[in-house]
Amino acid sequence: MADSLRDQLVKAGLATSAQAKKAERSGRATETAKRHNNAKGKSKGKDEPSSLTQQVKAKAAQQRAEKASRDKAIAQVRNAKSEAKAKQAQVRQLIAQNDQRTKVSDDEAVPYNFVHGQKIKKIHVTKVQLEALSSGRLIVVNNNGIYHFVDAKVAEQIAARDPKRIIVAHSNESKDATPSADDDHYAKFAIPDDLDW
Repeated sequence: MADSLRDQLVKAGLATSAQAKKAERSGRATETAKRHNNAKGKSKGKDEPSSLTQQVKAKAAQQRAEKASRDKAIAQVRNAKSEAKAKQAQVRQLIAQNDQRTKVSDDEAVPYNFVHGQKIKKIHVTKVQLEALSSGRLIVVNNNGIYHFVDAKVAEQIAARDPKRIIVAHSNESKDATPSADDDHYAKFAIPDDLDW
């Protein structure tokens, strides 16, 4: 019942008896060579490592260095992703805490049109919000497809983390700038008060 592995392979038909004997002889030769090398190594001493050992150690050191550089690159990518997620969470929190958009009843609703990407969007706001948006006191920001209004200071904080979130930011710089020749020409024409864009 306790047949050797050689006998089991021969009985199973996976090897012939000649192949099994040859494998057994090569195994014995390998063991003898190992014992012989160990005896020589002890007599030489540990001061003279063989060139093969040095090559193996050098290759192992190179593989460790390559693995360390791969691990470092993976860690950098992982850190960049987690940092981006943290910034997005900060932006969502800033928008949620500083949102100034209010519900507008139908009788006081005024349409406000703006461009987002290649499309013109329309939202209804109050007249006070419309004036604040036009003057640049309120900024339109995007929070995953929902538009919110925040003041200019909060918009700067959001732009520092994710500039793509800022959709509409009017500034007063154009009013303070020196008038051009076209401005002088069009100054002759009065703009009606009830004109809505």
